[in-house]
Amino acid sequence: MEGGAKRLLFKFKLMRQTKIRTILDGKNSTGAGTAALIADYRHKVLTVATDGMGSGDTITVKVQGSCSETAPDFDSAKSWDNEWDYIQVIDLEDGSAIDGDTGISFADSDDLRKFAINIDGLRWINVTVTNISDPTNTKVYAKVTLYND
Repeated sequence: MEGGAKRLLFKFKLMRQTKIRTILDGKNSTGAGTAALIADYRHKVLTVATDGMGSGDTITVKVQGSCSETAPDFDSAKSWDNEWDYIQVIDLEDGSAIDGDTGISFADSDDLRKFAINIDGLRWINVTVTNISDPTNTKVYAKVTLYND
């Protein structure tokens, strides 16, 4: 392999070195998941999936972000001493922006969706379930894939 091809292959391998952080693992109630420290990574892709949904079922999740040095309590009200906010995400399927205060909605059947996260300056992210119509039979999963160039 020539020098240029080796460098390109090396760069490709570096870009593909990833960390995956699970935020929600089969959550079937409202509330926040496990916060993920994302500060050391340039690119973040959020995957959210549902399981067990049927006709009439709905789930809404919102993505939370914080610039705090330590993770805030994402289940508590945001304040000067508990700094976080809902953040916008970009749907990777069609490029549409989803306002953080609106959240990501799922209805009637299971789905898996991927999002780019609007993360300028953020250190922490989390995903909180704000609505789950059938907590007995439905679950929500979320993970963030982190990588650098």
